[in-house]
Amino acid sequence: MNKLELVLKEETHSIYDTASMEALFARIDRLHDYAAAGRLHEVTTLSTEELQGWLEDLIYTARETLHEMGTTRRGQ
Repeated sequence: MNKLELVLKEETHSIYDTASMEALFARIDRLHDYAAAGRLHEVTTLSTEELQGWLEDLIYTARETLHEMGTTRRGQ
């Protein structure tokens, strides 16, 4: 493995570390807080339909990732 490949591998690992996953969760949780309060317009310029589409894509991708990992947890 050359130096560039090592650097790229290290960058990829830092994208998916505990701190990064916690930050992703916090962002989605804050979005939920604003949605629950009926204040989404304060934090996004996306239309409701666009935001729903992004969230559905995120959910689909997360479920597929769990499936690929052999850890299907649907229904829990």
